[in-house]
Amino acid sequence: MRRLPTLTLPLALGLACLAAGCSDGRSHARAICVLVDVSGTYADQRADVVRIVKAGLLPHVLPGDSLFVIRIEDGSYGKESVEATATFDAQPSHANAQKLAIAAKLDRFAAAGGRARHTDISGALLLAAEYLRETRAGRKTVVIFSDMKEELPRGAQRTLPADELTGIDVVAMNVKRLAADQLDPSGYRKRLDAWNTRLAAASVASFKVVLDPEELAGLMAQR
Repeated sequence: MRRLPTLTLPLALGLACLAAGCSDGRSHARAICVLVDVSGTYADQRADVVRIVKAGLLPHVLPGDSLFVIRIEDGSYGKESVEATATFDAQPSHANAQKLAIAAKLDRFAAAGGRARHTDISGALLLAAEYLRETRAGRKTVVIFSDMKEELPRGAQRTLPADELTGIDVVAMNVKRLAADQLDPSGYRKRLDAWNTRLAAASVASFKVVLDPEELAGLMAQR
């Protein structure tokens, strides 16, 4: 009788798992981090940001997905800047209850006052990348609501390492034009071009500027 070759243990376990229909659910999950500017004139956009997130993002979050909301403020690289966080339960009913809880937190955030003096976009990106990597999700996205003009506190140092945004898509949503942009639109475009260059240097998977809030729903609906 011909003797079949002996399988190595890792291969045998892999084949057994495949036959049993095993899969890593996290690899199919999605993690989204929303960065909300609460400095300068953008602080007045809180209600609009919450409306966009509740209509265009939250309905498309599925069980197993993760969602984080981080404020862009004076110093955004710290847990105190995290407004909300959730990994949605595999049970749809529980996931829906979590969505309602997140929506309530967002409503309270929209109603809150206060205005940061500085705009630490880089710190928020660094923190967002850490949260997203920890989820081990198959698709990772950062959605930024800001005028994209960074103004760091005195003495603050921010560097995005070359691999910081590997596997992460970044969407700049509802980028507010400054008063100076009305006089010279090239300032607005140069600001976005500079971020495109900086994020590419940090190995971002993609960088997209979205003008129409309804387009966010289409992006989030893609799996």
